[in-house]
Amino acid sequence: MIQFMKLKWVSLLASIIVISFSIFYTFSEKHGFRKGIDFSGGIKLEIELNDKVTVEKLRESFKKLKISATVLSAGKGFDNISKVEIGSQDSVGLEKEAEKDAKYLAIGKYSANSVDYLNYLISNDIYGDNAFKVNFISSSHVGPTVGDYLQKSAIKLLLWALLFIMVYITVRFQFDYAIAAIVALIHDLLITMSFIGVFQIPLSIPVIAALLTILGYSVMDTVVIFDRLRENLHKTGNNIAFEKQVNISITETLSRSFNTTLTTLISILAIYLIADETLRDMASVLLFGISVGAYSSNMVASPVLVIWNQFKKKN
Repeated sequence: MIQFMKLKWVSLLASIIVISFSIFYTFSEKHGFRKGIDFSGGIKLEIELNDKVTVEKLRESFKKLKISATVLSAGKGFDNISKVEIGSQDSVGLEKEAEKDAKYLAIGKYSANSVDYLNYLISNDIYGDNAFKVNFISSSHVGPTVGDYLQKSAIKLLLWALLFIMVYITVRFQFDYAIAAIVALIHDLLITMSFIGVFQIPLSIPVIAALLTILGYSVMDTVVIFDRLRENLHKTGNNIAFEKQVNISITETLSRSFNTTLTTLISILAIYLIADETLRDMASVLLFGISVGAYSSNMVASPVLVIWNQFKKKN
């Protein structure tokens, strides 16, 4: 039996320090979280790549045009495309410039809107005098209202997920266990958000999906420990101290948790290493969050349960 609960205050204090420092660093040095187009608004494009239109060439072109754009490669072989995201500020600027240059755009059979104007600029930059339209496979414009709506919806989704998990744990076990599980989930959410903020991973719908996946994975790991704890309590009753019962339960489920976490991380690592750039943000969040979820089940949820149990006995 490993004496995990001897470190209960150390693990909780370490988590508080890491989260506090990371959030402070995010807002003081990075000026807050970096929002993707889904939340901040802007233009999303899919551009067909060829010998002349490459990811590197597109990045150079946007740099020359003084347009802040995220250019990523997506797809391989015959479906080789680039996904481009342009912020709302540059999007508004392009719209105004398009209206000014409407007569020049009309000569090249371009419409006076931000997307066609961007196609016109890129085509002339890449092809020069022999310019012809770069193939925009798809384009979409996310307005600030839509971005704000998606942001609020994402927060609601996370809060609803926490509420439903709390109800489930209360019904499956009891309210004491639900408190411990929710504290661990909030810990996972905060520390993963800290990771996102420190490394400036753009907040987007796939990243929110990754956060929800982490919550589900973490509570699954916690339930396994709580289930074993309940079995052990039924077997021994009050003959063994509660803290010792928790240590026994964690030790008995440790190999199962380690193997499950390792196989999950190997699968996500394959996505991170092999898949195109568009999936790497989500994969990196999952890699970090699931590792933290495995830790928190043992070193956050269980210590909180022990401390809560001791508090109840004193009162």
